[in-house]
This record gives sequence, structure tokens and C-alpha cells, in this order.
Amino acid sequence: TLMFFMNKQEDARRGGGNRSEKLAIFGPDRPRRGAELKVMSGVETKSPGYYTRGVREKVSDRKGFDTDRIVFRDDELSYALGKEGATRKKLEVASGAILQYVGNVAFIAGTK
Repeated sequence: TLMFFMNKQEDARRGGGNRSEKLAIFGPDRPRRGAELKVMSGVETKSPGYYTRGVREKVSDRKGFDTDRIVFRDDELSYALGKEGATRKKLEVASGAILQYVGNVAFIAGTK
């Protein structure tokens, strides 16, 4: 998986109010989605609601690789994470899916 920022130098010199950057992620579907979710989690930590505002639960009915979403309450999230993320890691290994928490939303990516 290869990631790099796509901003042009003139964008950086111009400044302005736009404080976002474009990130390009290349590679096969699964590792690319894992990297994307990891970045989303980091951005959501720094700017709560950036990705999760208005997000609803979604269960995919598509064959092949896709992502489901589950919205948690605060108490459910701490239980699902476990101590130092141990429960999340166990769920990932047992399911064979990518599991990443972006705010209070669990993104589960894998194949059916």
C-alpha cells in the first residue's frame, strides 16, 4: 500500500481557510481500505464529527469486498474496544475482517 499527499505547491503558498489535504492511497482493495479507515480514525480523533456526523448503520448486501457500519453508544464502544484495543484485535482475527473504530462508529470491512 502506498500513500502520499496530493497538494500542489501553489496550494500551500496560497494558504487560505482550507486546512485539508488530499491523500492518495494505492494498492489492493483490502489494504487500501484498512489504510483509509486508519487515517479516518486519526482525523476523527483530532476533529470529532468530521467523518461520523450524520452517519447511520449500514449492512452491505453486495457480494465481494465491502464495508458495514455499526453505530455504538459510549458504553458499548468502550466494551467493544477492550483494554488497549484487545477486544477489537480479537474480533478482527476471529472474523478475518478489518475492524476500525472511527469515533463511535465501527467500520467492518471484508468479504462475505
